[in-house]
Amino acid sequence: MSHPTLDLSFLAEKLSQIDGFEPLEKWFQECSSRGIETFLVGGCIRDSALHISKKNLDLDFIIKPFEKTKEATILFNTILRGHFFPLDEQRKIFRIHANSMQLDLNGIRGDELIDDMFQRDFSMNAIYSPLSTFLQQAQIHPSRVSVVDFFNGISDLTYRNIRAHNPSTFKEDPLRILRAFRIASQIQGTIDSGTYQEMVETKHEIKKCAQERIREEFVKILAQPKSHQWIFAMEETGILSTFFPFFDWYTEIDNCFTSWLQLQKHVKAGLQYLEEIFVRIHQNDFPFSEKLQYVLDTQLQPETTFEVAMKIAILLHDIGKPDTLRVVKDRLRFFEHENVGVKVAKEYLQEMHFSTKEIRFISELIQWHMRPHNLSNVDNLTQRARYRFFRDTSPYSIPILLIALADAYATRMVPMKELPHYEDFLQDMLQYAFTPGTTNQSPFLNGNEIMEVTGLPPGKNIGYLQSKLLEEQSVGNVQSKENAIEWVKEFEKVLDK
Repeated sequence: MSHPTLDLSFLAEKLSQIDGFEPLEKWFQECSSRGIETFLVGGCIRDSALHISKKNLDLDFIIKPFEKTKEATILFNTILRGHFFPLDEQRKIFRIHANSMQLDLNGIRGDELIDDMFQRDFSMNAIYSPLSTFLQQAQIHPSRVSVVDFFNGISDLTYRNIRAHNPSTFKEDPLRILRAFRIASQIQGTIDSGTYQEMVETKHEIKKCAQERIREEFVKILAQPKSHQWIFAMEETGILSTFFPFFDWYTEIDNCFTSWLQLQKHVKAGLQYLEEIFVRIHQNDFPFSEKLQYVLDTQLQPETTFEVAMKIAILLHDIGKPDTLRVVKDRLRFFEHENVGVKVAKEYLQEMHFSTKEIRFISELIQWHMRPHNLSNVDNLTQRARYRFFRDTSPYSIPILLIALADAYATRMVPMKELPHYEDFLQDMLQYAFTPGTTNQSPFLNGNEIMEVTGLPPGKNIGYLQSKLLEEQSVGNVQSKENAIEWVKEFEKVLDK
């Protein structure tokens, strides 16, 4: 066993920013007075040592003795004025949410800390520091905090090597297979060859894990800028298909029509191109990058931004094709594959316990992903056509356009920026979207005013008139309230006929 030091200045700085040291010290004193020992462990130590900064602070603690874990959790929650709940009451695992922090408290596994560390997933996560030591040293010299390392985890940290030190790690919890990919993606690391082999051999055990836990790891992998590398690795080993079966669906169709189509290759390329588009946006190398970054950062759930959900959508956008394949005049056609795809996607996402907001967002992107392709082929695109696209697809219009661009690249398989016609079309659509008054204006006449002008009773005709009026405003045919009154009167005559 070694007693080295690690640079935990990233963690210390984050705690200082949120005034986290004072409640930690108060909690430590309360626990000590009750004979409760506390230890800082796991991902927060790993990420700080690797200088990986995250938006929210995650802290993991070991509590000794085991039976006092809930008492320690209640004490800490009272100090933080947060919200706590059990993750596993029997195993004494609790979580607290408070002040931009997520804190997980685990009762010690085994009689001694070495037993607990042995049962942890990977060596780099089996490094701990007594909370008393951390509190004393991190505020004085945070680059030299003493830690305890039983299983050579610091060496693995140095090389960013994910290694399972416990031979039963994946049998005890198969979700650790996905966690290995997630950590590797977050730290830009590699997975130890022996560990990787154990993961592949144990992959079928993933099906035994709760769908919520699988979804959480999947989303965290996709949240990384180059997630396609890890998704492809998971797909090649068969790990992905244990919970995301759709690449296997394409095998038969790809084998039958090898000279015409390769859906597996297309969908994988779609994810890669989409991530390249995101890189361009974040590097301000894309039209309206600043506005688009704001759109991509919009949250559907705490862990799921538009950007992450769009990656799920691109992976699912063609799942309706195998069931809709037709050969028409020596061409492969997939009529209504969007509608079939939406139905299949909703069933899958519900099984994986995605939220209603996430399912709606992803489904809308699948439903409309062909619409921009059709518009891009129109010569002299009209203002009316632009307006109708945004009217029909709002509030998902911009993600749909970006998905369609990635889809177009994945169809043609050309280097980024070598689809000038499609990129010009997209820029034109974004220009329209971000021009004030084109997609977010209000009709000159509200429903009551339309009823006054027309004498029509409340009903669907009023909503229809208002919708058509808004369209005429958007294309410049109606430019004032007076124009609107005249237009409504004329249009009413058409309704009467």
